[in-house]
Amino acid sequence: MRLEGKYVGILGYARTGRALRRLVDRVGGKAFVSDLSSWEADEWGDNTYRILGADLLSPSPGIPPHNRILKRAEASEIPVLSEFEVGWHYLRGRVVAITGTNGKSTVAHFTHGLLPGSFIGGNWGVPVSALAFREGVFVLEVSSFQLHYTRRFRPDVAVITNISPDHLDWHGSFEAYLKAKLRILKNQTDRDVAVFNLDDPHYPTFRRHSRGEVLTVSLKDPRATYYGDGKHLFTPYGKITVPRHLRGVPNLYNLAMALAAALTLSDPETVLPNLPNLRPLPHRVELVGSIEGVEFYDDSKGTNPGATAAALASFSGRVVLIMGGDDKGLDLSVLREDVREKAAIIVAVGRNRKEITSLFGDLVPVHEALDYREAVEMAYREAKERGLPVLLSPACASFDMFRNYKHRSEVFRREVERLKKRPRLKAGR
Repeated sequence: MRLEGKYVGILGYARTGRALRRLVDRVGGKAFVSDLSSWEADEWGDNTYRILGADLLSPSPGIPPHNRILKRAEASEIPVLSEFEVGWHYLRGRVVAITGTNGKSTVAHFTHGLLPGSFIGGNWGVPVSALAFREGVFVLEVSSFQLHYTRRFRPDVAVITNISPDHLDWHGSFEAYLKAKLRILKNQTDRDVAVFNLDDPHYPTFRRHSRGEVLTVSLKDPRATYYGDGKHLFTPYGKITVPRHLRGVPNLYNLAMALAAALTLSDPETVLPNLPNLRPLPHRVELVGSIEGVEFYDDSKGTNPGATAAALASFSGRVVLIMGGDDKGLDLSVLREDVREKAAIIVAVGRNRKEITSLFGDLVPVHEALDYREAVEMAYREAKERGLPVLLSPACASFDMFRNYKHRSEVFRREVERLKKRPRLKAGR
């Protein structure tokens, strides 16, 4: 939907809301902003039904569909569109859109790095509305929240990294979450391309909903369009040696998908020279310190079981696992086999630490910590005794104790640094 001459209601005035308001003003529309806490909004302290006088309503991604304003808007047949879709209408060029439960930010980051001069935005980076009227290739990360409120969005290349249960508190069910993700394919035609993970159990569902050319990636099946054996990727353009720093399991998938997307829009001579310069994003199985031979890895971005499973798989041996937080209604028991194979000890911290003890205590020893200082010290003692690394991969959101996953990471790193300054702390004490 175009914004020229429209009265646009913006519900929530954070990053995307501000970008959308600037776009509305730029094209000659009129905006009404409702936000609970921002005094810059047209109304704040409460969301009233005044916003329902708009021609179009655009909610912040964090506002769930059961919000009373959104329910009333839909009942009144007022179009509800995400800022992502509205901004997309004003892009001038080709679009790679990346969604999935885990890895979508890294795939977007890698794809952008492989395509010189491309723009990156969406759920990661700048809001799509801030890219309006630019020309070129756009690499856009898109969340299930943003896809839920799309109607006409059609990417030239759609990438689905993987799907596992997440954000069930927002969507209400896994079925609704999966349906939102599949909207990335809804408007594609036979001229478009989709990139899927052949190893994902939901691949057959992705395939059924695709309408254009399908490219697959796999670390298990050599028949995939892009197949990785750990050190190399076998592609339609020949064998590619993977840089050492990208050879872990999650990053091999991420790299294969990024290459598939980038090589759809550009030629190997432009794309492949950029491969050695790619670097993983922080907070994703990132080595952050070592104390007397014990390495500490930060995977604070691991906010669901699928992410933690992937993080555990990236280690050749066992780890001391720090996990716990706000489980968002997700079933952590799906990690039992991963824990059995890769965790020597669990240090449970956060709101659901007792649940973690109940779920995994029959498989491995579980120690409960009250805060991250205690968790890091416990994990260090156990890791020092066994000669193992420590992995923070919570499998949960951070909102029980922190502002976000970055804040959780900051506290974890701070406690590791504090521990470094206590050389007298020995295993078993």
